[in-house]
Amino acid sequence: MRLEYHVFSVETAEDALTIMGLTTPCMVITDLSLTQMNGIELLKRVKRDPRTRRVPVLIYTAIESDSYRNICEQAGCAAYLVQTEDCNELYETIQKATEPTPRHFVRLSTWLDVVFAAPGGEQAALVTAISEQGMFVNTTQPLPYASNAEFTVYLPKLAKGGVKVTGKVLYSHTGGAGKSPGMGIKFLRLRPEDGQLIKTFIRERLSEGLAMASGL
Repeated sequence: MRLEYHVFSVETAEDALTIMGLTTPCMVITDLSLTQMNGIELLKRVKRDPRTRRVPVLIYTAIESDSYRNICEQAGCAAYLVQTEDCNELYETIQKATEPTPRHFVRLSTWLDVVFAAPGGEQAALVTAISEQGMFVNTTQPLPYASNAEFTVYLPKLAKGGVKVTGKVLYSHTGGAGKSPGMGIKFLRLRPEDGQLIKTFIRERLSEGLAMASGL
C-alpha cells in the first residue's frame, strides 16, 4: 500500500486463517460481511488461538450497528470503524493498534517535483513522502539542520505554479547506512488553500489504493 505497510489481501476468512498459519501479522483488518465465515467468527478464531490472540483485529465495515459493535468489542476487537472517506481516521486507528508512538497524520509515499531556495541558488529535487505537516525531500545537497527555506511543491492537476510553503529542516543527512540522502521538513507557513490541496492530494492517492473488503 501507499502507506508502506506490507499487505496480504484475501477473499475469505478461511484464506486469512491459512496465511496466519504461516506467518503472524501485525494486524488483521476485516469486514463483517464475508462470503463464507463472517468477520465476527474470524475475530473469535483469531482471539481463541494462543499464537494470534495478541494480534489486533480491526473491524472495518459499512454496517453501523451498536449491537454488532458490542459483540465485536466483547470478542476483543481493537476497534470497530465504520467506513468513511476520512483516510486519517483509518490511519490513526491502525497506528494506535500497531505503533508504540502513533502518528496523527497520514505520511504518504509519493514522487513529486520540488524546488527550494539554497545558498547557491534554487535547487530541484524530489518529495518522496508527504503529510499535512511536512515532507521528506530527497536530495544530495540537503540544507543544514534547523534552517528555514522556501519550497514550491508541484502537485498533479495544478495547471501552473505549485504549492508554496516555508519549511524548517528537522533532520538532514547525505545518505549511507540504508538512508536516502535528503532532509525532513516541517511546514511552518502554508496558506489554508494550499494546505487543502495537499490534504486532497493525499486523500485521493490513498483512495486509489484502499480495497478494504477483507484482508490482512
